[in-house]
Amino acid sequence: MIVRSFLLLVLVLPVLVRAEEPPATETEQSVYFPYVLNIEAPDELQGLLEKHLDLSRLKTEKRMTREQLTRMIDNASEAVAGLLATEGYFSPTVKTKLDESVVPAIVSLEVDAGKPTLVRSVDVNYLGDIIPDEVRMKRLEERQEQTWPLPKGSVFRQSAWDSGKRGAVSLLLNRRYPAAKLVRTEANVDPEAHAVDLVVDVESGPAYFYGPVSITGLSRYPEKLVRNNVKFAEGAEYRRNDLLELQTYLQNLPHFSLVLVDVDLPAKPPFIAPVKVTLQEAPMSKISTGLGFSSNTGARGSFDYRYLNLMDRGWVLDSGLSLEQKEQSFNTGITFPRFASGYEHRVYGSFVREDIQGLTTSTWKTGVSRSSTEKNIDRLIAIEYQMERRELNDGSISDPQSLTAKYQWVRRDVDRIRNPRSGNVITLEGGGALKGLLSDESFVRLYGRGVQFWPVGEKSVVVGRLELGDTFTKESFNVPTDWLFRTGGSSSVRGYDYQSLGLSLGGSVIPGRVMAVSSIEFQTPVYKDWLGAVFVDHGGVGDQWKDWRGSTGAGLGTRWVSPVGVIGLDVARGVEAKQFRVHFSMGVTF
Repeated sequence: MIVRSFLLLVLVLPVLVRAEEPPATETEQSVYFPYVLNIEAPDELQGLLEKHLDLSRLKTEKRMTREQLTRMIDNASEAVAGLLATEGYFSPTVKTKLDESVVPAIVSLEVDAGKPTLVRSVDVNYLGDIIPDEVRMKRLEERQEQTWPLPKGSVFRQSAWDSGKRGAVSLLLNRRYPAAKLVRTEANVDPEAHAVDLVVDVESGPAYFYGPVSITGLSRYPEKLVRNNVKFAEGAEYRRNDLLELQTYLQNLPHFSLVLVDVDLPAKPPFIAPVKVTLQEAPMSKISTGLGFSSNTGARGSFDYRYLNLMDRGWVLDSGLSLEQKEQSFNTGITFPRFASGYEHRVYGSFVREDIQGLTTSTWKTGVSRSSTEKNIDRLIAIEYQMERRELNDGSISDPQSLTAKYQWVRRDVDRIRNPRSGNVITLEGGGALKGLLSDESFVRLYGRGVQFWPVGEKSVVVGRLELGDTFTKESFNVPTDWLFRTGGSSSVRGYDYQSLGLSLGGSVIPGRVMAVSSIEFQTPVYKDWLGAVFVDHGGVGDQWKDWRGSTGAGLGTRWVSPVGVIGLDVARGVEAKQFRVHFSMGVTF
């Protein structure tokens, strides 16, 4: 009995022990297996592999196991071949090696891309109703030759192939043939000859012409808000840009929260395409209040009111009150929506009181303006009457007045408005007044400002800024402050107080006739939506160019690219003043 029990225990014990031990594969799967990756590939393909290959993307993954790594190594040849095919290499040789003798392990990937595949022939054909249109066919052929991204003899690339196909059909979609489509696309690769033959067939469909314009969703505002801005006539040929321009303009009006402009394309003749404008109206009245702070003018409180349908004509009445520590203002105006001519008109009035650098000014203005926006260019013409009371620290007072005419031209050519990385913004202004024509002095004021963005690397940017201004007049004493120049502060010469760079008179800093400011700034990402910045500003004001003296400010800052704009905080040292100043700003200064 005892012998039998002992034998049973001997047989069962190993089973129990094994049952308590976890399976080897399960343990192995749960162990982190770190590795580094060495890629040997042609320079032009190195970045592609490092960015998109799983072996490279997942090398810092903390849950990586040996089994997962082995699987990726086994699939590396196929993955590399797929990536290189997009760059025209269809027969690469790939060698992989895993060295586990060190920690972390070393994965070696050796890639011989082979010969690139060249475009041997290109055959783009336009079919359908466009064929009898000989003039349009000739233009298409010429445009196709100019814009086709893969000419004969070039290296085949998938991105260029996709772009070429889109471009081929877009040439028709943009004008007259909105139903155009691709009916055949082939890239026939000859591996032995390292060549590819490209074929694209585009079916044009029928030529369409505009039908009547129908508007839905209007109940509060007059229909002419839309009708006055329809620049195409019924019966005119279809142009996609016409619809996009109409939709963009209506969407920018405060009257509408949602705008959709589209056409119906009938499949049977007559091929007349009715235009449908679908709108969602915004409330007629809006009240907004705000609190804020600026390093230039201090704490701020504001109240704004807007009414969008004055006299049932869609005119916009707006009024605003702003109370800041150094500046208080009230303004009101009426904006007349754009006429069929493409211009928008406005009448306005305002009062502004400022107490800055020992100069106290009270300014009343009233005027009319005419403005237009075309693509990336804004134009403004304004006639304005202005009365000002100006008081210096020593008690001296002047009361200049002027009736001025002004022209402003602004071009924004940047990759994006909120946080540009490339392009430029140019502002040019000219205006003046004639003595005796409701003006105490004759003068002409010219001003220009340019901001240039240069991308550096993938995410950094250099921002350069230059401002020049000159007011031509015999005597500046009777010229209103707004038509002269002071500088200093945020978005100007940092390291100095707001408008502290000017002319000294009577214990105050008064504006001068000439101004020049330049700046250079480098910005680079530091964490998510935060950027670090280093900058140098130099500028100043003079009564004449021979008297002009510049001041320098330099410092460090940070930028937060928030959903509502760029918010900046700078600490700068004014070199000549030997002082530090903190500057706060919001938005990109154009």
